[in-house]
Amino acid sequence: MPNSNTLYANIFVDALVAAGLKRVCLLPGSRHTPLILAFARHRDAIDIYSHLDERSAAFFALGLATASNEPAALVCTSGSAAANFFPAIIEARQSRTPLLVLSADRPPELRHSGANQTIDQVKLYGDAAAWFVDAALPEAGPPPLALRNLRTLAARAMAKTTRGVVHINLPFRKPFEPDADDGDDAEVMNIDRGQPTRFLREKRSDASALDDLMRGETRAKRGIIYFGHGSCRSAVETRTLTRWAARASRLSGYPILAEYTSNMRNIGLAAGERYEPLGAYETYIGAAACEFKSIEVLIRFGTPPLSRAMGDLVAGADLQHHIYCSRDGEWADDTHGITDLVHFDPLSAAPMPYADDPPATETAFRDRIHRAEKIAWELIDKEMETGDYFDGAVVYDVVDLMPADGLIFAGNSLPVRQLDQFGKPGDRPILAFANRGASGIDGNISSALGIGAAYRDRPLAAIVGDITFYHDMNGLLAIRRCGVPVTIVVLNNAGGGIFHRLPIHRFEPAFSDYFITAHGLDFSHAAQLYGLAYRRADDRLSFRGAFSEAVAGRGSTLIEVRTDALNDLRRREGIMATIRAEVEKMDSSD
Repeated sequence: MPNSNTLYANIFVDALVAAGLKRVCLLPGSRHTPLILAFARHRDAIDIYSHLDERSAAFFALGLATASNEPAALVCTSGSAAANFFPAIIEARQSRTPLLVLSADRPPELRHSGANQTIDQVKLYGDAAAWFVDAALPEAGPPPLALRNLRTLAARAMAKTTRGVVHINLPFRKPFEPDADDGDDAEVMNIDRGQPTRFLREKRSDASALDDLMRGETRAKRGIIYFGHGSCRSAVETRTLTRWAARASRLSGYPILAEYTSNMRNIGLAAGERYEPLGAYETYIGAAACEFKSIEVLIRFGTPPLSRAMGDLVAGADLQHHIYCSRDGEWADDTHGITDLVHFDPLSAAPMPYADDPPATETAFRDRIHRAEKIAWELIDKEMETGDYFDGAVVYDVVDLMPADGLIFAGNSLPVRQLDQFGKPGDRPILAFANRGASGIDGNISSALGIGAAYRDRPLAAIVGDITFYHDMNGLLAIRRCGVPVTIVVLNNAGGGIFHRLPIHRFEPAFSDYFITAHGLDFSHAAQLYGLAYRRADDRLSFRGAFSEAVAGRGSTLIEVRTDALNDLRRREGIMATIRAEVEKMDSSD
């Protein structure tokens, strides 16, 4: 097995060169030995400049980057060596000159220990660096994800230099030199020397980069179009992207899967338009009859998948093309499998580039997925009508009863997942929101009210769990002070219901004592304190009546639904099992 430092350095440097790095300045020292040797292997492919002084080397690299308008790299050992780059880095920051700084560092056990030649190198350059990453410490026998992370880190670092200085801090533990049996054979070193992630920036208003990819050989392969959370943030973006997606699906044969908070699931369509988003995929994505594992192309928008099943598919599928369309050019893929990152503004999407293209001739895969979707919603509809009421059914009813142009805010942790799984696609335009940046439960009520204030003429419903509601009861004051009417649906399962989905539920008594966080609170008192109407609704008939009355009245109402977390989980699992069993019965010729 090769020295882990040698392996990591070779993978990282190989990916830098593959991503377009042509010039590097090397400084003397010891800690960065693996990087120096990795660059030395590419001496015939890139220009390597050896310097003795870090300050001069940095300004030399600045000159290289200025003249070529391409990034130049600086590589140094740990300690004060990197600090001597700072004056040139300040100049690069002010002039937006692309510089890539690679500093070696001590391993975690030597940081803050008084070890010689050790300083704090984390974010050493502060705001002068457009991007900073403290890379992982090399390990023996790393998992494939760790190695993919190195390659995508290199590709992302090169792409980020368009903003100025990028600083990657790479810790190494002794020994720094290669083992005697370390060769340069890619197979021995377990190095993938294929093309790393490509970063494509739109330069015209017709989404040309994505259109070019769609016109290539990708269209002949089996794929899906996936809209994650935040794909669209306004009705205008939704209408624009919907037209592109409908045409792209027709021409490629790719089915469209849309998370509820992507705002690509519940939309209004003009007469004659045909857009068919799928929303029940969480319930059948694992069914062998659907053949999801055979997809070769994924075109993805928004944040990484909320659904665990969808996330597992992205991580496990043998994708030849994983095309991520990012509105701000930022990375969003914890599997590190993106092959093409397109800087994509939803408003730039238009169907016109495909106007003369013929439709797909092979649609069997899409047709089967649509059949599974139909089976899923028929069974879900039946379960909602006849089965025990549970938290997923409450969310289903909110979507079913929400007026056109309504607003839904889904709280973390369970409500947003229930909305994604049981929010049925429809033709009424509804905008949905959630705090999925950090996915915290803090401030959810206040965020919902802020959204309502921005859309004062639209009915607003916030679906939150009991702990999420408790965390932001202070935010209820804004209902009166800021004049924001809202219908708040509190799913009260006595705290911590989401943890029943995690392995920790098997560890008693710690699970019940420290994860469930039962509280015994009566939320009617909160409604009284802040001047909200209060309704208790634990069954379907009473809830549908209370909710319909609340959203129609445009006042502010708190509807509390008390549920049982274990029963909710069993109901969800039972529905999913029934759907999978029915989907598996689909004949292969269907």
